[in-house]
Amino acid sequence: MNEITLFGFNNLTKSLSFSLYKLHYLTNQQERYNLFIKERYSADNLNTVLTKICHAIGGNVLNIAKQDYQPQGASVTLMISEESQAEPLSKSTSESLVAHLDKSHLCIHTYPEESPQNGIAIFRADIELSTCGIISPLKVLNYVIESFDADVIDIDYRIRGMTRDKHGEKLFVDDKLDNISDYLSAELKNTFKVESHNLIAHNLFHTKLCKNEIAVNDYLFEYNRADLSTTQQNEIKIQIERELQQLFTNSA
Repeated sequence: MNEITLFGFNNLTKSLSFSLYKLHYLTNQQERYNLFIKERYSADNLNTVLTKICHAIGGNVLNIAKQDYQPQGASVTLMISEESQAEPLSKSTSESLVAHLDKSHLCIHTYPEESPQNGIAIFRADIELSTCGIISPLKVLNYVIESFDADVIDIDYRIRGMTRDKHGEKLFVDDKLDNISDYLSAELKNTFKVESHNLIAHNLFHTKLCKNEIAVNDYLFEYNRADLSTTQQNEIKIQIERELQQLFTNSA
């Protein structure tokens, strides 16, 4: 096995975590919805998304192991070095995934709701990216959110460990940060309601996002808004807005 040489090891660890929620409204399409989830969040798709994330933070994939499961679900493991070519990111999606960098790791798992309630199926993806050294996980913040086209998003960022400057003095943070939302694109800030709750003295940052506007057609699975009466559309919109508010506030 070829060994990877590490230079200037930095044990300052930066961990970025997401919980992303996507809602769909369906009636009798449960079987087709399950197939849709299985295909869209397959191991191959997970591999594509994770590889782009790794390249964006300065990683290079060395080895890939992936597996799909029955009835649905997938896992992917990537071994990664810290050297890569910059690559533009495009929108995509994922299902259950684990990646290891030489001094870092990246995990993605999804949790499709098996039994939709009152026609609404809630799909959740959890992602954690933990890095050391000069890699910054915040570089992929916008790409991850856009990839999943999520409706409600919980984001946590924490910094642990320490490093030293060139004079040998301890550093417990290597980049000034007030809010995770400072790294969001202008488009995402306009799309979502944003709330932040931080413990800056402890290097703990939390931001939560919820879609501002609800377009019913964006949530309908395999049928069109034109097939619904105005009353039905309004009822579905109210139902979706209630679900999103509950996810956003963590209260029923």
